[in-house]
Amino acid sequence: MNLKRFDLVAILGAVSLLIPMSLRAQSVNYAAEVLTKGAGARPLAMGGAFCAAANDATAAYWNPAGLALIDDIEITTMHAAQNDLQSYDFVNLAFNTESAGSYALSYLRLGVDDIIITDNSGNTHGTTTYADQAGLISGGWKIGKQFAVGGTIKLLRTDAYTASAFGFGSDLGLLFKPVKELTFGLVARDYTGGSYIQWQNTPTNPTQVLQPSVTLGVSYSQEIGKRQNQGEAPVPTSTLSVNFDADTLYAGESLNNYHFGLEYWYRQFVAVRGGFETKGFQFDNDSFTPSVGVGIWAYLFEIDYAYVSNSIGGIHYISLITRL
Repeated sequence: MNLKRFDLVAILGAVSLLIPMSLRAQSVNYAAEVLTKGAGARPLAMGGAFCAAANDATAAYWNPAGLALIDDIEITTMHAAQNDLQSYDFVNLAFNTESAGSYALSYLRLGVDDIIITDNSGNTHGTTTYADQAGLISGGWKIGKQFAVGGTIKLLRTDAYTASAFGFGSDLGLLFKPVKELTFGLVARDYTGGSYIQWQNTPTNPTQVLQPSVTLGVSYSQEIGKRQNQGEAPVPTSTLSVNFDADTLYAGESLNNYHFGLEYWYRQFVAVRGGFETKGFQFDNDSFTPSVGVGIWAYLFEIDYAYVSNSIGGIHYISLITRL
């Protein structure tokens, strides 16, 4: 391992712990809430600890630098519903150009449909929809054998009855792999000083700001047992990954958000996952969110399921990754 490079990552880690005291973040702003829900049942089953482990098409959301690690073409779809009211969907297409990096186009939608419109007298006047949407344009590039960098441009739109909001933002990502088993990740979200969302057709037409935040992650993966031939290539008998992330989403409350996740693959065929997310290492019902999940990888397809428990009820996520 190059000692100077390892020291650089250690310094970045130390800086991330100080960020909550220095960012110009205020109380959590739920503008563009669709960007806080995660993407892919695999990462969500691990408590969202995916900044350093991002190596599939969902890296466009978690850490765009991870797109540099995908092979060929990946298509991901995900759906979740909570209390039969709110639905959340994610779909993206990622591809590797071999010589010019990897790229992805993603779409996210968080919405409540068929909302009944009533007046002050209780009379109904049809239905409407609340929809929070985001489009992501992402890219990831390898720099040598140990580094990868990436970036995402975010296009945002919210529709709420007759009002609407538009905005944009951008993220930067970094992956550093000093040795085979260990990976560090770093993501700077809305790093330009904040991303702005402008409302229209409201009494005041306010501007909302997505405050800058940083996520630092580490992932350790270890093969267990000897590799055995499966199809055309040898695969490990099993693989265990341990992931940990810390982000500054709640910097305005002087708290970090922590994520911890485990993933166990058997013969690269079936996976078992678990993890949790906690706000400031608090473990009450409002701050602690445990999760579990499973995955099956068969030929060109990976099917993943996650169950995430929270204070208002559990959410089931199912996603499909197609590799071509």
